[in-house]
Amino acid sequence: MSRTRPRLIGALMVLALSSPLLGATTATAATATAATAAPDAEAAPSTQALQRAAAQCGRGEICFWRDRDFRGTPWRWMPSNGYRNMPKYLHDNVGSFYANAPGCFIDWKPKERRTVNSGDFSRSYKWGGKFGSRIDAVDRRC
Repeated sequence: MSRTRPRLIGALMVLALSSPLLGATTATAATATAATAAPDAEAAPSTQALQRAAAQCGRGEICFWRDRDFRGTPWRWMPSNGYRNMPKYLHDNVGSFYANAPGCFIDWKPKERRTVNSGDFSRSYKWGGKFGSRIDAVDRRC
């Protein structure tokens, strides 16, 4: 048992550290999850929610919503905008995001940065302590 526990803890740490956005998903992972997972609303993004995000978020933008499932009016950011603080209503309060461009999500206290790639998204980015509950700013690169 003493040999199994460290191996299990090590494997769990590798899995946790390999998730770059703390709760974000890539389009490829979402497709695989949707195809293999049980029909749980939290496990796989709904087709309607992803279609709504894709329709509202233009090419070369990262879009942020206060609500989960990409509901409401998104705040849009483009790499050409450079560094931007999140608007007051989204500061530490990003419910969902959809990335059609690369970028960097920033939290200042404690200082953490998350690389975002085109195709990354999360329909529930602040619940359960995910990074959407801590995001302060966005920039071109980390």
